[in-house]
Amino acid sequence: MNTHTVTSKLVPKYLLVTGQLKSSRETDLAANASGKVMQTRVERGTQVKAGETLATLDVRAAALSAAEARAHAETAAQNAKTAKSDCERADALLQSGAISRAEFDRLDAQCRTTDFQVSAAQARSKLAAQNVGDGVIRAPFNGFVTERYIDVGEYVTASSKVVTIVDLASLRLELTVPESNIAAAKKDAAVSFTVAGYPDRTFGGTVQYIGASVRAATRDIVAEATVDNADGVLRPGMFASVRLQNGEEKTPVVPKNAVVTRGDKQVAFVVENGRLEQRIVQTGDVIGEEIAVLRGIADGERLVLAPAETLKNGQAVK
Repeated sequence: MNTHTVTSKLVPKYLLVTGQLKSSRETDLAANASGKVMQTRVERGTQVKAGETLATLDVRAAALSAAEARAHAETAAQNAKTAKSDCERADALLQSGAISRAEFDRLDAQCRTTDFQVSAAQARSKLAAQNVGDGVIRAPFNGFVTERYIDVGEYVTASSKVVTIVDLASLRLELTVPESNIAAAKKDAAVSFTVAGYPDRTFGGTVQYIGASVRAATRDIVAEATVDNADGVLRPGMFASVRLQNGEEKTPVVPKNAVVTRGDKQVAFVVENGRLEQRIVQTGDVIGEEIAVLRGIADGERLVLAPAETLKNGQAVK
């Protein structure tokens, strides 16, 4: 029977808190234009890319307005060109004494006014053209549609909600840290967590944002960790059980094969005064080929390695 003397090592100590996942980018996309909805191209759950068309509006009236504004801008530009020629002639007439200074000043003022009119007409033309372009509603970033609020035939205004889009590639884990453990909330600290939907899988993240003050009502601070969600299995709104490293402490560490499962409990066999003593143990992290034992055994005790199924509590050993 092989045995091992328990020794203690410095192992990470963890703070257990709860958290909730949320999207790093989420938007209720507004129409930014007015008109009747002609077509929708997405449904709830549709994956979209930045710039992809989500819906189109009836922009025929806007197109006519844009054409009219463009014509006005061209007319204003032609008028400004004519006024400039008139001013150049007026300057020559003033030099020859054919017109008075007052007449020249009047013509010069008209020239400057036409320049302003051109600028205003061009601005109106650009705005009208933008209204036509806004009739095609596009995704602002890569993500997934979580809700669509419009349907074909509806009339929308600039402030009408069209869809909600979330970016699932990168999430934030919002967690609350009690005031008494505030030292554990450090920027760039690593966190690990599990969610109910994937109980056998552990996810990781890095603390990036820490609240500036303790909340008076709950005596805690809010921190946020960034989480890579490249495979898209995590969803905003999921609750998480989070482990946040909170320093190190000396803990008994034993070979992994010294701890076995009996029924639904983890146990180890300690050699005590020539007999076996079966102990129920609580284990912590696995460290290479060893495992930390949080409760059940103490430093210096002698454990049986790879205990056989036939070993019994109280059994005599040599």
